This record gives sequence, C-alpha cells and structure tokens, in this order.
Amino acid sequence: MPIEETIGFIGAGNMAETIMRGILKSSLTTPDHVMASDIRDERLEEMKKSLYIQTSHSNREVISKANKIVLAVKPQNMNEALSEIAPHVKSGQCFISIAAGWRTEKIEKRLGGEPRVIRVMPNTPTLLSCGASALCKGRFAQNADLSTALEIFRSIGMAITVTEDRMDAVTGLSGSGPAYFFYLIECLIKAGVEVGLSEDDASKLVIQTALGAARMIVETGHPASHLREAVTSPGGTTFAGLEVMRNADFEKIIIDTVKAATARSKELGK
Repeated sequence: MPIEETIGFIGAGNMAETIMRGILKSSLTTPDHVMASDIRDERLEEMKKSLYIQTSHSNREVISKANKIVLAVKPQNMNEALSEIAPHVKSGQCFISIAAGWRTEKIEKRLGGEPRVIRVMPNTPTLLSCGASALCKGRFAQNADLSTALEIFRSIGMAITVTEDRMDAVTGLSGSGPAYFFYLIECLIKAGVEVGLSEDDASKLVIQTALGAARMIVETGHPASHLREAVTSPGGTTFAGLEVMRNADFEKIIIDTVKAATARSKELGK
C-alpha cells in the first residue's frame, strides 16, 4: 500500500540511501514525498540528482514537512540530532530509528512527551536489498506505525517483528551474522589452499558454493538439516568432513559466538 505522507530522513548515509531506493523502487512512495537532511553539501546534491528527492541542511525542516521520520544518523550522533529536533516534534509523527544500541525508551525520553518510536535492527546485506531486519515498537507507537515500518524494510529484504527484549539477540544473530559467514568463507578458502588449490580457484569455488547453498534453502523451502542429510552419505567424503566439525563441537562454538555478541549488545545498550 502506498505511503501518502512525506517520509523524512535525518542523515543521508549509505543505509538511508538504500532505504530510499527500496521504497521508491517498490512504489511505496514517490520522490516528491521523500526528504533528507545531512551536513554534507556533496551528499545532498548527489541524492537530489540520483533520486530526485527533496533535500535540506536542516533537520528542523525535515521535521516540519515529514510525518514518518527515519533516524539514520550514527549512534554516536543521536544525542545531538534528537536534542535538535525534540522541540519541534508534532503529534502524530512516527520516528523509525536504525541506530544500533538505542532503545525506544531512550529515544522517547530524548524527544519528550509521548513520541511514536519504532526501532529497527537491519544488517549489512540490506545495502544490496537482501537484508534481514527486526523491528519493535515503543510504548506509544501504534500498530499502523509498525505496519508501515515493516513495508519500508521489506522493500530492501525480509523483516520481522520482535519484542524489544529480543533485540540484543537479533543483534548477536543477524546483525553480526554476515561477519560469521564471511569468516567461514575465509577459513574455507584457506582450507582449499591447504589441500592444493590456488587461492583464486579456492575463492571462486567457496563463494559460489556459499551462494548455491543459501539459494537451495531459500528456493526449496527445506530446512538446513534436511539438505545437509541429503548430501551426507554414510562413510562418504562429506561425512568425514562433518565428523571433524562434530568432534570439535562446532555447534557449541557457533552458539557461544552468538551468545557473546548478544551479551556485548546488552552492555553497549546500557
């Protein structure tokens, strides 16, 4: 369903641009209903030329014209941005934050009153419109706000809703998750070299294998365990490799990895 109100962006970095391109490509809105602010002249000019959106140096101007506002500044700049816009917040506006570590309650307090806040934890593949995002709503946000935010983030990947007490777990799993896969790919490439392949050949084979495995899960709809069992013949080569992983308690390593990232997310959010 098209979004009729103007969507404003406080910050025009890479993630903001990705969201803008997603909502425009999916026809959720039109360029004349998108406005972005940033401190960089060249960035605003680039956005205006490539996306034909409205731009401004003033966060206050975005607040005055937009009903849905995406807070897309870096976490360390959120205090300054919220302090600037707080006196100009209007009733009925919805704020969608992608700032890592910023809980909805903290944003609500900075804005004052009863602002409608949606918090989002996207991950980096969102930059390729292949992301995974989790959303939760604050105390004053309405179900309609959450539905609109879901539409926005589903334009750049998949998106789910969780309660806020699960957002640290989301951060530890899907937020940090791409790095886990990147590291596994690095290790597999090194293994390929160890068994006699050139680094270039090992890299090509591993990357395509990772892509193919992911597509098999998506396109067949089968769980990973089913697909693993289907290619693991008793006593075969895959079985031999997986036995090493089992003996090293690979499953526990992965679980401990996600737990550590989740715990760190909780620490940073305090």
